[in-house]
Amino acid sequence: MIKIIFFDIDGTLRPFETGKIPESAKKAIRMAHSEGILCAIASGRHWLEMKTENLLENLHFDAFVTLDGEYCYVLDDKEKLKDSPYFDPLNGTLVQKLSIPPEEIDKLLRFMKDYPDFSCLFEEERYIYVNKITPELLQVLSDIKTVAPPVDSIEKRHANPIFMLIPVMSHELSLKLEAALPGLSLCRWSDGLSFDLTKKGVSKISGIDAVLKYYNLKLSEAAAIGDGFNDAGMLTHCGLGIAMGNAKSSCKEAADYICPSALSDGLYDAVTYIIKKNHEQHTRNT
Repeated sequence: MIKIIFFDIDGTLRPFETGKIPESAKKAIRMAHSEGILCAIASGRHWLEMKTENLLENLHFDAFVTLDGEYCYVLDDKEKLKDSPYFDPLNGTLVQKLSIPPEEIDKLLRFMKDYPDFSCLFEEERYIYVNKITPELLQVLSDIKTVAPPVDSIEKRHANPIFMLIPVMSHELSLKLEAALPGLSLCRWSDGLSFDLTKKGVSKISGIDAVLKYYNLKLSEAAAIGDGFNDAGMLTHCGLGIAMGNAKSSCKEAADYICPSALSDGLYDAVTYIIKKNHEQHTRNT
């Protein structure tokens, strides 16, 4: 029986074409909750983006794997902070919080001096900023219907822990960056310009494991739904993996089931598929 579903955001909950969650997807989340299934986010996004850009459009989720697993939490009391969004981490329990080692940030700074022309987003616990605005950055942000963060100085904020880096650069330059930062993992999440940099060994998979441990759930009781390069691993890892019809080929290859695209009520189809399998399993058990 599936007891928890992990949902990617961009390309899964939110079609790239509209940047809005379809009504059918909202119905699917409510339907899963009505069946007693926990609903969790598993995304490279920061919780602040969910707040400032209303990415979840008032949908409620029980747990959050954010920043590709670097920062994960489970909600405890949604009424604890009346003046904050319910999904503020201060309303929950952190189950995984892993910042990038300072020595890797030092290596990045040296790399940026040698290659000064690319943008890089720096994601702290409660602040996101970028070193500079470039046309490539604006294109990437436009593709996912999101806004540019403020420009700030990494040198000025160097003492603050960084949980994820998002360099925007060519594939060729990313290979040099990957070689220069051996303590980090690099994962492409767009079709060529943007990459997620996280601590080595940290991913949506490790974040999902931390959430499951909190709930005392097994992998066989978890489903994951995604579309991107950074989703393939969690689809293989969970008991049931579902790829969107608009998913990357590597994601589809990792899936147990492929639903229609996000723009064609795919998420509703995916959740319906999960609920149907649960009902069939329940019938067999009884």
